[in-house]
Amino acid sequence: MKFITCGMYAFTDELRNAWQALFDEFIPIYSTDNAIEPSIQFETRFTLLRDPQLLIGHTCGYPLMRFLQNDVAPICVPLFDVPGCNGKYYSSQIIVPGESDIQTLADCKGKIAAINGRDSNSGMNVLRHALSGLANGKAFFSEVIESGSHYQSLIEVGKNRAQVATIDCVSFALIKDSQPELIKKVRVIGFTESTCGLPFVVPAKELQAIDKDRLIEALTTALSRLAKAQRNHLHLVGFESVDLSDYDSIMALETTAVNMGYAEIT
Repeated sequence: MKFITCGMYAFTDELRNAWQALFDEFIPIYSTDNAIEPSIQFETRFTLLRDPQLLIGHTCGYPLMRFLQNDVAPICVPLFDVPGCNGKYYSSQIIVPGESDIQTLADCKGKIAAINGRDSNSGMNVLRHALSGLANGKAFFSEVIESGSHYQSLIEVGKNRAQVATIDCVSFALIKDSQPELIKKVRVIGFTESTCGLPFVVPAKELQAIDKDRLIEALTTALSRLAKAQRNHLHLVGFESVDLSDYDSIMALETTAVNMGYAEIT
């Protein structure tokens, strides 16, 4: 039985309910053979993206380019109306403790950084790129904490256990909606470079057989049928077609950092 997995921006019950409602609308529009599971999985495990029964998945562009290219292919990007997004492009907000005197990334030298994971574009790759011109090929921080999620990175910075992190701008907006008190504990000092947003993907071996336009049209129609409150909760405004080449800029950021002698964020 085919299934959908969509866990990247589904970290509260309200968000999961909204995504569920979207795909409940999408499934009967797109499916003609009742082969799609009526519920979706709100997980981000790469094993699900490699499952032969995958219909649609959602993933970060960095692991897509690093080790998922043979398994899945990007088909479209959800578009969000939040600060830091510009069409299919998104950036990360650079945050520091609210009461700190840090004004720039250069001020963070020798301090503690929080990253959600070393396989993240928004939490690691863009930060590494931003630091590559400052680090001079040497360790920049006294410590790097791998928090496991953008939410936990916000907590680490809000409690001053870390002094800097980069937070995916969509995650930042969604967390601000649900936990504004957490956002008040941090301060934004800038945005990172923009790259193509987190794609919906399909099994690579099935890409040629999929009518991309029909799939995107079905998603767009499903979104139009969603209750306004649910659309607003997701900050979702549409979908745009993408190809693998749209994610070359992610690897260009990595190449720049490597060439500057800053291959690992330290």
